[in-house]
Amino acid sequence: MSIGIILAVAGGSALLTFTLLKFVLKWVNINNIPQDQIEEIAKDILKKRFKEAENEVEEMREREEKRIKQIRNENTEHEEILIEREKKLNKRSKLLDDKSEELENKDKSLKQYSDRLEKDKERLETALEKISGLTKDEARQKLVKEVDEDIINYKAKMIRDAEKKAQEVAEDKAQNILVESMQRIVTDYVGENTTSSIKIEDDKVKGRVIGKEGRNIRAFEKITGVDVIVDESPDTIALSSFDPLRREIAYVALNKLIKDGRIHPGSIEESVRKAKNEISQEIKKNGQILAEEAGWPGIDINLLKLIGKLKYRTSYGQSLMSHTIEVIRIGAVLAAELNADVDLVKKACLLHDVGKVLTHKVDSPHHHISGQIARKYLLDDKLVNAIEAHHLDIEPQSVEAVIVYMADAISGSRPGARKDSYEQYIQRIEGIENAAKEIGGDKLEEVFAIRAGRELRVIVKPNHVSDDEMTVLAKDIVGKIEQTQSYPGNVEVTVIRETRATEIAK
Repeated sequence: MSIGIILAVAGGSALLTFTLLKFVLKWVNINNIPQDQIEEIAKDILKKRFKEAENEVEEMREREEKRIKQIRNENTEHEEILIEREKKLNKRSKLLDDKSEELENKDKSLKQYSDRLEKDKERLETALEKISGLTKDEARQKLVKEVDEDIINYKAKMIRDAEKKAQEVAEDKAQNILVESMQRIVTDYVGENTTSSIKIEDDKVKGRVIGKEGRNIRAFEKITGVDVIVDESPDTIALSSFDPLRREIAYVALNKLIKDGRIHPGSIEESVRKAKNEISQEIKKNGQILAEEAGWPGIDINLLKLIGKLKYRTSYGQSLMSHTIEVIRIGAVLAAELNADVDLVKKACLLHDVGKVLTHKVDSPHHHISGQIARKYLLDDKLVNAIEAHHLDIEPQSVEAVIVYMADAISGSRPGARKDSYEQYIQRIEGIENAAKEIGGDKLEEVFAIRAGRELRVIVKPNHVSDDEMTVLAKDIVGKIEQTQSYPGNVEVTVIRETRATEIAK
């Protein structure tokens, strides 16, 4: 707002004030105050009012000037800031242009340098090929071979260090636990045969057993499925069968027939029927003994009868009932020492070989059959795994499963526990040797198993295998044997590398 407009408004306002004041005074004092006095009073008031208006206008003018000055100052500052920023931007733009030009120059220089390096590299490669007598591919293959050898050496060193650390801590403790477990569980074992002998008092009994034209012996063999051997052996009749249960039924039945004295096809059938009933009761009694050993009083009756048949089954000549009791006791001690679930371990040890009762009916590994039986009776998954993983072809999922494996291995590998047939022994020895040959290949000079297959000696060609590679080779052979072979106890693999110099003086 300009000063003129302010003064005009103030003048108009004063005139209006004077006119209104004059009118009011005239109306109020119309009879008492003279007209000229009223005008004088109005003029004084107007002057005073005009003076106040001038003062107000002056104050307004000063305020407006100050505000305008402040605005101008602010504009000046903004202009200075903008000018400063523009200078900085110009400076930065110039720096960027300089940097860009510098980078372009460096890029050109690097490209030229790279081209020179590539040429020098090609020249050096050519010179190196001439000096070394090797092409680029041959040198690469040689380098890869050396790197592989370094890796093998490093791997062997890591294996040795890991074995050393593990042995320092674990070997003594493991030995103490195993030795204590084995010492606390002492059982005797006498190998069983595939024949049973019956003593007779008179050779005339042999004639009655054979019967007229051999009808009695044929009827007996047909009903029992057992071979009756009546030869020149004095006072003895032998029963032969690879099925211990059948042989036991035949043994009981023939004893009854001999004591009764009446031997004919009808009495044979009756005697065999009674023998089967007695053996059935014996099976149930055996199952109760095993269940009590495992602390499992509420076991299913059908499962009880199944484990009771373990008495009449053998493995490598070892009684499965004796073996099962031994495994239960060893497993319980190990579980207690390792703070594992003792009850679960004892149940798993009880059922770990129950599949061997059905191996003649089911074409599957016995521990897999044991697992299937456990699932049939709706046992816990953890218990099932501990049962079927005791040969480690199935991954153990708990410490209890590993304990069952250890207990079974201890029972089966202790001296005198088992015996092999000639064919099984040869097959096991050849399998262990062939596993080593498959891993070693042309690197091996000779492989032979000693100590009944408990140790494998591997003699390597010294020019094909280094000292560090020996450690790796031994580990690989052990892994192959564990994956593909079945054997009692442990197999110690010894790799031998030696160089001999032989001359003959003539």
